[in-house]
This record gives sequence, C-alpha cells and structure tokens, in this order.
Amino acid sequence: MKHTLLLWLFVAISGMTAYAQTRTIKGKVTDSKDGAAVPYATVRIQGTNKGTATDQSGNFSIDISGTQTLVISSVGFTSQSVKPDNSNTVNVSLLADNTLTEYIATGYVNTNRVRKVSAVAEVTAEKLGNTPLVDINQALQGQAAGVFVGGASGQPGSVQNVRIRGVGSISASAAPLYVIDGIIVDGRDVNNTGNLALQSNDLLANLNPNDVESINILKDASATAMYGSRGANGVIVINTKKGKAGVTTFGARAQYGSAKPSFGKSSLLTPAESYAYNRDVLALNDFTPAEIDEEFPASLLATGFNWRDAGFRTAKMQDYGISASGGNEKTKLYISAGYNDQEGTLINSGLKRYTVISNVSQKVNDRLDIAMNLNLSQGDASSAMGGNFYSSPLLGAYFVSPFQSPYKADGSLYTGLESDFNAASGDNFLYSVYRNDKKLSNFRGLGGATVSYRIFDWLKIQERVNLDMVNTEANLFYDPTTGDGYNAADPLKSGSVYNQNVKVSTVTNQFSLSGNFNIGEEHQLDYLALTEYNRFKSRSFSAEGIGIIGSQLKVLDITATPQTVGGNATEYTFLSYMGQLNYSFRQKYNLSLGVRTDGSSRFGVNTRYGTFFSVGASWRLIEEEFMKSQELFSDLKLRVSYGQTGNADFGSIDNFVARALYDYGTSYNGAPGNAPNTIGNVDLTWEKNKSFNIGLDLALLKGAITATIDVYKRKTDGLLLNTPVSSTSGFTTQMTNIGSLENKGIEALISTKNFDNRGGFSWRTELNIGMNRNKITSLFMGRDVAGGNSTQLHRVGQPVQSWYLNEWAGVDPENGDPLWYTADGKTTNNINLAERRIVGNSQPKFTGGLTNTFEYKGIGVSVFFYAVTGNKILNRTRILGDADGAYFGYGYDKLTAENYWRKPGDIAERPKPIPGGNKNANSALSTRYLEDGSFLRLRNISLSYSLPAKWVRAAKFTSVKLYAQAANLATWTSYTGWDPEQDISAMEFFRYPPSKSITFGANINF
Repeated sequence: MKHTLLLWLFVAISGMTAYAQTRTIKGKVTDSKDGAAVPYATVRIQGTNKGTATDQSGNFSIDISGTQTLVISSVGFTSQSVKPDNSNTVNVSLLADNTLTEYIATGYVNTNRVRKVSAVAEVTAEKLGNTPLVDINQALQGQAAGVFVGGASGQPGSVQNVRIRGVGSISASAAPLYVIDGIIVDGRDVNNTGNLALQSNDLLANLNPNDVESINILKDASATAMYGSRGANGVIVINTKKGKAGVTTFGARAQYGSAKPSFGKSSLLTPAESYAYNRDVLALNDFTPAEIDEEFPASLLATGFNWRDAGFRTAKMQDYGISASGGNEKTKLYISAGYNDQEGTLINSGLKRYTVISNVSQKVNDRLDIAMNLNLSQGDASSAMGGNFYSSPLLGAYFVSPFQSPYKADGSLYTGLESDFNAASGDNFLYSVYRNDKKLSNFRGLGGATVSYRIFDWLKIQERVNLDMVNTEANLFYDPTTGDGYNAADPLKSGSVYNQNVKVSTVTNQFSLSGNFNIGEEHQLDYLALTEYNRFKSRSFSAEGIGIIGSQLKVLDITATPQTVGGNATEYTFLSYMGQLNYSFRQKYNLSLGVRTDGSSRFGVNTRYGTFFSVGASWRLIEEEFMKSQELFSDLKLRVSYGQTGNADFGSIDNFVARALYDYGTSYNGAPGNAPNTIGNVDLTWEKNKSFNIGLDLALLKGAITATIDVYKRKTDGLLLNTPVSSTSGFTTQMTNIGSLENKGIEALISTKNFDNRGGFSWRTELNIGMNRNKITSLFMGRDVAGGNSTQLHRVGQPVQSWYLNEWAGVDPENGDPLWYTADGKTTNNINLAERRIVGNSQPKFTGGLTNTFEYKGIGVSVFFYAVTGNKILNRTRILGDADGAYFGYGYDKLTAENYWRKPGDIAERPKPIPGGNKNANSALSTRYLEDGSFLRLRNISLSYSLPAKWVRAAKFTSVKLYAQAANLATWTSYTGWDPEQDISAMEFFRYPPSKSITFGANINF
C-alpha cells in the first residue's frame, strides 16, 4: 500500500511538471469584419509583462507555461482573452472597438461620437508625429475645415495666428483658447518681443508634437459653451499621450534633415543686371555717356556681391526622442524625453527645445483613481532681428550696394561704419549679426494632480489642481563697433546690454461631480457639475545699460551707464460654475444642455459676472425604420446647436481697463507724483458671441465614403472699442461695449476609401474645405474705426481688416508719371488728390486641405496639399524692391527692371524710374502693391517603410519604421512676393520667409 501511494504521488508530480512545461503557441489575429490580418497586435501572457506582437500578416508565436491565458489587443479592436488548448494553435478574430474612435475629448468631458451634437474637428497623432515643424499650431494647417493658420515669420518657433471660423473681434483677441489635458493654458508670446525688435516667439512651440495623442478643435457653441466667457473664438483641446494596459513598450526616434529659404517669385537683381539697369535709368534721365561711365564704371562688376544669398543658409534640423508606455489594469504610465534643434534659414537664428513628459495614473481600488501629469520644456532661441531693421539681412540686403564687397582689401569684414562702405544702412550685417546677440529663453512647467472617487455608480467626485508656470528671458547685446551699437554723437556711449525676465503663473483648481445612469433600457443620462478657479499672475523686470569699451562680456556689469530699469505686474482671476446635462433615447435622439457662469476681475463691478448657455440636439436617422431597407447609407445623423459664449481675452487691452487708475510714474518739478491714467467703466463686460450651427454626418457604401458638413452663423455683440467722451473729463476716449460683427460659412470634411486592402493595397483620400464670410454689422454712430495700421479700416458692411488704399491707375503713357484715381473717376499724378477706397480684405474666403494616402505591404506614401484663396496681401516689400529709382544704387527686386516706361507712348506697368523716386509713387501706398494672396501648396510628401515582422523579430524589436518627407516642396500662386503664406494681417514687409525642407527619420519600438 505504501509503495502504491508513492507511485501515485510520483505520477501526479510528473504530470504536474509536464503540464507546467513550456510550450510554443502559434496563431493568427484577424479582423472579424473582413478577415483581414491585424498586424502589430499585442499578444500578452495574462498576469505577466511577457508578450510579443503579430507580424504584418497577423501571425505570432509565443512560449507559455502550462495553462496560462493570452490577452490579444490592438488599437481599434476589443481585447480578447484566450486559453490555448492542447493543439497549441490559437486563431483570434478581433471585434472592432469604437472606444478609441467613439469618444472625443473636449477638455472637461469625453463626448460619445454616436451621441455628439457639436461641431468638432479632430487631428490625430498620426498627422502630428514626425512633423519637421516645431510649433503644434503649424501642424494644424490645412488639417481641419474652417481653421486658418498663418505666421508672421518663418523663424523656428515664431507665433502662429490661428483663427477658427473667421475673426470674431476688432480690438480684443480673436485667437482660440488652448486647453492641454483639460487645463486652460497660456498660448502667447509672453516675451513681448514686439517691443524688442525681435522675431516673435510662440510659447506653444515648447510642446513636443510627438507627445500629443490628439487635437480636437471645438467650433460651435454646444462645444465651446463649456468654456463660457473664453470660448467665443473656439477652443483647441490638446491631449498628450497616456499609458495603456499591456506589454510595456519602449520607443526611440531620430530625425535629421535640412531646409532652404523659400523666396517665391521674388529675387534681387544680380550685380550685372543692376549695372545694366542703373546705367539705363541714368540714360533715361539725360545723363551723358561720360557721366554714366563715371557713376557706374565696368570695374564695379569685379566687386559685385549677392547680399541676400549671403544672409541665408541651408539650415540643419534634427530631432531625437525616447519614450516608454505601458502598465496593467491598475497602473498606467507614459514617459518621454525629446530634443529638437532647428537652425533658421536666416543666419544666426534658430531654436533648441528640450522636453520631458510624465503621465501616471493609478487605480487604487474600484472607486478611487489618482493621476499625476508633468510636462517640462525649455526652448532656447537665437532670434533674428525684426525684418524692418537695417541690421537684419532681410532688409539690409536691399540697402547695400550690389557692387559693395563685405570684405576690405586685407580680407577683414567691413563693420559698415566706414566711409567707403556703400550702404544706406550703415551696417554690414555679415559683421554685426554674429556680434549682436538676440537670445530668447522659455521654460515651461505644466503639471497637476487629479483625484477621483466614485461614491455610487452614478456619482463621481473629482478634484484637480494644476499649475502652469512660465519663466522667460530675453537678452540683447549690441556690440559698440556695429551700426546698431555705435553712438556717433557720443562714442563713449556705444554698445548696450538689455536683459528682461518675465515670470507667469496660472493656478487652476477644479472640483466636479459627474455620473451617468440609465432609466430603463432606452433612456441614458449623464451630467457634469463643476466649479473652477483660475488665477493668473505675471511679473516682469528689465534693465538696460549702455557704454561698452574693450570688453566682450555680455552682462550689465560691463556697461558704464545704467539707462533704464523697468518692470510691471498684472494679474486676473476667474471664478466659474458650470453644468452640463446630456440625454439620449435609444442613442437615436440626443439632447445636450449646458450653462456656465463666469466671474472675472477684468470687468466692471456692475457686470463682473455673466452667464452663458448652449443647447444641442442630434437625430440619428440611420436608426429609423424607414432607413432599414436602404443600402446606400451606413450612417446618417443630423445635428443642430445654438448658444452664447463670451470673449474675455483682452489681447493687447490692459487687464484693468474697466477701473479708473492712476499713473504713479509721473513727476512734477522733480518730485514724484501721480495722475489719472484710465477713466474706467463700471459697466464694461465681455464681448458676447451667439452661434448657430446645423450639421450632417453621413457614411455611404458601407463606410467607403464619409462626410461631415456644417453650416454656421455666429454674431458678436458688445465689441470692446474706444468711444469718444467729453474732454472735460480729462480724457478723450473710454473703452465701452459697442458694435457688432458676424461670421457665417460652410465647412465640409469628406473621406473616401478608394481601395481598402485589395491585394495588400490601400488608398484613402481626405478633403476638407472651409468657406467664411465676415462682416461688421454696427459701430459707434456708424463711424469708421481705424485699423491696426493706416492702410486698414473697419467699416459697417465690410469685413474686419478691410484694405483702405488709394487705387492705382497705372502709368501715364505720355510722360511715365504714376497715376491714381480721384473721387470723380478721373486720374491724377498727385497722390494727395486721390481717393482712398476699400479694396478688399486680408481674410481668406476659402481654406482647404487635400491628403491622399497610399499603402502597400509596409510601404506608405502620403501627399498633402494646402490651399488659401480670396484674400489680398499688401506687399510692402515691393515699396523698396520695386521703387522707381527711389533707392537708386542699392538692391532692387527683378520686377523693378521689367516693363518700365522709357519713351512717350509706352504702355508700361511701372513709372519712369528717376533717381530719388518718381513722385513718391513707391511710398504712397496704393493698390499697386495689393496682390491676390491665393495659393496652392504641396505642403508635405512623406514616404515610409515598415520593415517585415520577421526581420524585426530577429532584431528583438516590435516594429521599425523608416521614413523621408519633404515640406513646402512647391507653391502655385500669382503673388510676386517672397511667400503668400501670411498671418491674418496679410501685410508683408521683409517677412522672414518660410522654408523648404527634406528630412529623414526612423522610429523603433521594442
């Protein structure tokens, strides 16, 4: 008996050992919809961190012990758990999971795609990653209908103008609100570089696009009303990547390339062309051959120099990053670090960016969740001097003689101050640009903690605290031997150092109650009640010293005379209460109601609080019985929304304009004092935006064609404008709420699957088009309001930023004089007798993007076009480059030597060139320099190759993707300037041009 028991125990142990032995499981993962292979799906052993991935054909192989369970998951599919049987073969058919595509993050909540009632444009990580553009805003260009993106400068990291559904204000900000991971953030140029004569610097350029999961652009009131007084101009919700349960994956990326400036159709005359043109101009103006030879001898050609080419370069760009993502059902983690270095195509300009991000979430138990987010970034820019300065290569190239060499006979560089240096600028930028430092630095720390506790299944409480901290520095150094640094009146005061420091902090606290529940099987309700406190503080300090002798240290200590010490501080607060209720009946009829009350310290004591609301509904017609028998539509939904939001973003308006203030910077008879500075307005309040939207979402032919079409109208009332007051008050104007404008338009997004994995080949097309019409409907007493410059005007019945110019009438064929139209329709050669008229506006009527994507057995090709039409650009660069002899002897655009008047009877495009100018025709701004800003641009071409899975597995990697891309490769336009891509002001004056780039990169996951 004893031996029998020992025998059975031995057999049992042997069986257990055998059962626990390692065995190899092979299988294939397919799509349940069409049986297509699912490549790169994750196959994980449950309860462990061990796993693998399917190859491009959906096949996998993994070793398990005994009866371990496999968990198979892939983006866009529902995860499945499978216990392999004795056959050691597992074939899994995954069901489509709409969780990823069904929900749209709107900042405070996630909107169910089936039940959504609002107009939201989505830009996915696929369109953002690996972009050669450092600014997240640039990546949005052409990707969303109704969204305009344009920059005033091609400097890496420069501020981008973003307008959603047109321009919604005249004097307050018209920019959208930015929300990162649910928190409202600052998205400005906090360096205030406009006062420092530098190229602008965008704070959002500190965000790494490779860390962004998605961007959702909220456009109608049902979506933006959640942001109340700050949602009038639309909201851009940026969501960074989060960890996902499954095998921990590590990623590494590297990208390298180069860029060249894009000058469009503009180019300077070569020295030989300048030589011929200048001699011809003198001949036209009755100079004798001897005088012409004396002024422009052939020997000048020996010292000819192309100054514009010298001011630009082929710039290098590189980007590197590492990341890790993973976790289990309780703990999820995403961490990333990145480095980006982009040289500017303008010499001695560029941007370096360092980023670190960490997103961690923990499910403590079934009811308690916590999360912590941290996003740190540092951006260091070498900024180009503003294009309207002589020391900038942008303008300087036009004010140095094309026959002037930058080098002296001994080979050293001219400083530009020498008497024999032939330049109106008095500056040799090849000397000064490397000596005069213009450094900008932005540090941003964005972080927060969230605690959520579910009391009941239908009630969750959440507390979120976030801090957005920005510290910026501007450091300018002007060498005493350069044109900008030398003081001719007092050489001992030559050279200067300027330092500025700005500290900005925004603290946000949110407390919310939320939940959802069903009433029976057909009624679903979800709700959100939230209170939010937001406090913004800004402090700045600046100091300047002049007088530098014999030292190249670049600190204030070396200056002989401290000239100015300055600083300022400002702050504002918001206190908000918000509620949203969503109802759905069978997910067929959906209703959303929202209300928000905001209080802001910016406004008058009588109008400090305002209430904003929205109502939206959708009807899924596809669920109706009368749609069941048809086969054309696979989805059909009608949406409608109406609501009111506000604009509390003052832009350049002071935060305390509603209050009567004193200026403490005054003095009288040498004694300090103060004096009234602002009249104030106790009734000042926010601009109000009422928006109506009707939309249609549809899918045809089993999803082969999908489309989203929206028609909208939004009206802004109570514009913040200065109005006249009696001078007996001690003031001449007062900020009030008066005036209105409207935007209305149509947007469409159409996607097609032209070939859907036929023989391994796929071809998809996406087209978006936005049309907007802008019009001012009322102003104070119907009076015109001057624009931001003398060439633009705001008038009732006309768009915001309408061009207000003299109308060019061409050239007098008898004498070559410039001509303009007078009020009676006649012509005059005296600009002072001409009539100024509204002659177009700077806002585009249409914007759009077209993307075609091709895929075949691991090879991917994407071609993206971007188009703008209907706007007018004032090409002020031509005022100097096409100047009729006004700047005789210096740099000219090639246009100036084309079709100019030479003899009576000539039908010429340009007046007779006269040294010193012909009746100031160039400086007298008119429609002569107003051009059509329409263009079609090949924005991006990318080619990628994903290595075969068997190669990847052999190298112990999960996936390897190689790619190459070209940006701004070609542009079709009639615009004669450097580039038709402008900001919303559409005024080019020696704008830092955008660049054409080619980059190569690799993404490796393991």
